[in-house]
Amino acid sequence: MKKLTFILACLFSLTFILMIGCQNSSMDEPTAVQTQPADITSSNPQGLSKSYSSTYAPELQKELALARSATAKYHDISKAIADGYADIDVVVQNMGYHYMDTAYVKDTFDPAKPALLVYSKNPVNGNMRLVAVEYAIPNTDPRPEGFAGDADVWENNPDFHLWLCHAWVWYNNPNGMFNEFNPRVHVAESDITYP
Repeated sequence: MKKLTFILACLFSLTFILMIGCQNSSMDEPTAVQTQPADITSSNPQGLSKSYSSTYAPELQKELALARSATAKYHDISKAIADGYADIDVVVQNMGYHYMDTAYVKDTFDPAKPALLVYSKNPVNGNMRLVAVEYAIPNTDPRPEGFAGDADVWENNPDFHLWLCHAWVWYNNPNGMFNEFNPRVHVAESDITYP
């Protein structure tokens, strides 16, 4: 009887561990549903919203798929560097390591041509993982037209004289696809270069 109880306890524990592991791994699927700010207004420049939507319009889904398709090869950071993305020494907590191709900093928005790729670093082996793309448009007034709808969040960054918009197409952001910060991305304090 003790042997049967022990075996059942082990099976229960294994089932529980597998369930938790499967739930966490789905968080990293690029197609996982992420809640998004439903209204971005000029009175709310940080893109913080009290209401959220968990679905995307078909046009926005197509644009996000285009961003993923265009950047899939950059999971290999050496390919990003070979194609003109350079380390700009901007490392931000809850964002990551930024690589920029200035050729894509233009007045018009193209979801297939993000100006920046954002990586996180594995603290054990130092491998870089592509987590997000970021779009950069020179400062204009009003904010740029970006993704379809009004869910995207554009930050007017005075230090860089750019409008910036993150899209967490490769790593789930519990704060939303377009939120600037992702609490799941951690950077070593010694690596941080930008507040």
